[in-house]
Amino acid sequence: MSDAGIKEVFVEEFREIVENLESDIVSLEEHSEPELIDNIFRYVHTIKGSSGIAGFSELYEFTHQLENLLDLVRSGELKANEGITDLLLNSLDWMKFTVFGGETEATDQIRETLLESMVRYIGDHRGKEPKQSERDRALMEEYGKKIEEEGIGYRYFAVNAGFRESIFESGIDPLRIIEDCVSLGTVITMKIDRRRLPDFHELDPERCYTSWELILKTKQSLDDVMNTFIFVIDDNNITIEDITLDYVEGEVNEYLEEKRLGEILVKKGFLTEDELEEVISVQGADKKKLGELVVERGYATDNEVRYALSEQDDIRKRVETTTVRVDTGKLDKLMNLLGEIVIGQSSIRRISDELDDEMGYRLKNALYGVDRTTREFQEQLMAIRMIPIGPTFEQFRRFVRDVSHEAGKSIRFEISGGETELDKTVIERISDPLKHLIRNAIDHGIETADERVSAGKNETATIRLSAYHQEGNIYIEVTDDGRGINRDKTRKKALSMGLLSPDEEPSDDRLLSFLFVPGFSTADRVGELSGRGVGMDVVKTNVEALRGTVAIDSTEGAGTTFQIKLPLTLAIIEGMLVRVGEHRYIIPLLSIVESLQPKAEEIKTVEKRGEVVLVRGEYVTLLRLYELFGVKPDITNPSEGLVVIVESAGIWIGLLIDELLGQQQIVIKNLVNQITRSRALSGAAILGDGKVALILDVHGLLGEIVM
Repeated sequence: MSDAGIKEVFVEEFREIVENLESDIVSLEEHSEPELIDNIFRYVHTIKGSSGIAGFSELYEFTHQLENLLDLVRSGELKANEGITDLLLNSLDWMKFTVFGGETEATDQIRETLLESMVRYIGDHRGKEPKQSERDRALMEEYGKKIEEEGIGYRYFAVNAGFRESIFESGIDPLRIIEDCVSLGTVITMKIDRRRLPDFHELDPERCYTSWELILKTKQSLDDVMNTFIFVIDDNNITIEDITLDYVEGEVNEYLEEKRLGEILVKKGFLTEDELEEVISVQGADKKKLGELVVERGYATDNEVRYALSEQDDIRKRVETTTVRVDTGKLDKLMNLLGEIVIGQSSIRRISDELDDEMGYRLKNALYGVDRTTREFQEQLMAIRMIPIGPTFEQFRRFVRDVSHEAGKSIRFEISGGETELDKTVIERISDPLKHLIRNAIDHGIETADERVSAGKNETATIRLSAYHQEGNIYIEVTDDGRGINRDKTRKKALSMGLLSPDEEPSDDRLLSFLFVPGFSTADRVGELSGRGVGMDVVKTNVEALRGTVAIDSTEGAGTTFQIKLPLTLAIIEGMLVRVGEHRYIIPLLSIVESLQPKAEEIKTVEKRGEVVLVRGEYVTLLRLYELFGVKPDITNPSEGLVVIVESAGIWIGLLIDELLGQQQIVIKNLVNQITRSRALSGAAILGDGKVALILDVHGLLGEIVM
């Protein structure tokens, strides 16, 4: 891989690490658990190793010093207080700017300041090195000379890791440690020793019976390899030997090749481990290849050995990987192509309706299998786009900490539902609305410590960010235990802005909805951060752009919850195709409650309110779609047409249409503002006959006629 390729891989790896690292550092201030400290140390250790390989020399040296500081925190010699947390966060900021923004004279000054702070904390411990044996030290000196003379860049380590059977009881996963070790370089060979495994009926799943032997090729030092076992090296059978000189001189290569072939034969069941050990033990005297000896002794056939050799060759060539990074734009393009396939299928299905019975039946049968495959393709593609929202939530830990300190308030930040999955596009665009809501909660929702104590509350407030699935949608809630929203102040502000008449008594939902009006705020003063309502119009606009809704639930003195309801994805929806005159529209299936043909006596006209339809004892507002969109209908009498009842945020409305055409999958195409600015439309879809159908946005539709 080229240097540019290595750097690109490092930057992507660094981007993932810093998200988790920042969250863990903030959490460290609240509870300095050993596991949390170990995680932070491991992240910094990984950055140090990877930055050295990628050529970020200053970052490598910086993280090396940071690792020394964290080592003291991990050993308990330094307490993880607010000062340490600030230093770690500031160091992380410098690292991010170095990787993403490039080095400048200003960042050099910041780096020196941070390093000086680390030195003050480390004190007499600065420069402390891990202990090495005399053999290791001599070997490394000799190897260092060989590097200077011959330009050798890699080292080879023989690692033997035997773990005690009770290791799981201490909460340590040996496999994770082996994976950390393997991540430092390339595994030349690996053997898993299963000889301690008991018979199945005697096996205890809470005991560890296996050990590992591997040879690692890496640019890291012996200390770096040893550090991956730092938590288990004292009470487990761990040995790490630098075999670089032997390996480079060619004394290990042939042995490794033969051993790998034997392991393949054992893995495939052609050879037992005892037979392999026996063949290896006599191989040196016979001076024959392992495969020849295996065949001579009758342990395996020629064909079996040839198969193992071909498998060995495949292993050499194979680059194993479990994940592939794909640009979101490529997924979007793939989704558009899928949409074209769906449109093409609709066209073919339409043609099948026009054919004679036999040919039409045969074509529809063929389409049935294609439809099933296309739907599975769509589901798999959607699964690729779905990612957990947890990392997005975690990034707010730092934000809450910084903003709460600026506001002089003590706030505990809690997260739940981080495993909830959402379309990547939605996740990318929901971050700003959530930031607005959290900022407003901190500045205006949460009281000062004195006010909270006077009200009988804990002086440390709580902001909770949660997510969950329900009814085919994602719900995200931002909850605080602050003062809640004052209805009297809200009503007075609405009156002063002309949103209410003096004699009007709005419902609680409508009163709270005024908070989303631009410029609406009940704050007594405009703070440096916000006032409740400042930025709320931005929240509503951004959420509605995602075809979502925002609801408010607030109890004065107890707190406020903002609930955001979002679709799982923005790309494909299940829709109901309806007709009004010559025009066709699509109603999202999740918004439909039912459809009915009302009787004449169930249609009423309310003065200044328009028409309503009686649905099981409840009156529902009736909207004639042809009037809204200015089209010519076939039916104007509701008792002769159909009424589709739709719902959003608990509000029902009836839509008068001419005909239901059926349910189908819809690939959404965006409408630019130059075409329409109507909130009642969220996009368009191309149908099988090539014509366009507009997609109704039920929430926006309600907003246009109710607000």
